[in-house]
Amino acid sequence: MNLNKHLEKAKRLDSLQAKMDPETEWEIIIETVYGASLHYIAYFCEKSFGNHLNTHKGLPKFLDENNLIKLAVLFRELDMHRHGKWYGSQGNGETVERVRLILIDIKSECGIVET
Repeated sequence: MNLNKHLEKAKRLDSLQAKMDPETEWEIIIETVYGASLHYIAYFCEKSFGNHLNTHKGLPKFLDENNLIKLAVLFRELDMHRHGKWYGSQGNGETVERVRLILIDIKSECGIVET
């Protein structure tokens, strides 16, 4: 996927999750935020230094190795929420609020400006 396709997909997923109801669609919100985050990070990495990972496996290590420590920390936390809530089947409004805040921070770290 090329640079602009990553950004387009990230924005589309971001827009979708923003319309979802945290009380009834929490699993989908978490997964969609996760997907949007992957694409924002891929866009940023590709734009910044010409490569990125096409998977979430190993992404925190890749970010650490490229001195993107804050992005790595944010993604690790997001991954923890995703794994804990998806496989643990425990959703709540606080988790949705937190993953949405993580997404805002990831976008900020990636230089994504809302218009």
